[in-house]
Amino acid sequence: MRTILIFSLICGIGFFASCKKDDNCNTSDVTYTNTVKSILDSNCALSGCHNSGSGNGSLASYDDAVAFAAQGRIVGAIKHQDGFVAMPQTGGKLEDCEINQIEAWIADGAPQ
Repeated sequence: MRTILIFSLICGIGFFASCKKDDNCNTSDVTYTNTVKSILDSNCALSGCHNSGSGNGSLASYDDAVAFAAQGRIVGAIKHQDGFVAMPQTGGKLEDCEINQIEAWIADGAPQ
């Protein structure tokens, strides 16, 4: 009985460890216009947050987003890393796929 329990536990752990939420996450050829803009518009470039003219800094345009990315401010904040203010503040962390897409965009030189 104990052997069956251990076997079941090992198989269960293997099954859940092999499941990845982001298997369908496209991180190739990520551009601002086709991917990143909608993520930022939905979660960041909102009134009172990072909209155009905001005192917090704007993420409402390509140039604004590139400036934040160049300063290293986006990834630390959206990944809730130590030393950064966790963003977005109004809700939970972005989906892993969205974070991966933003990281890929930055790593590829932030194409428009």
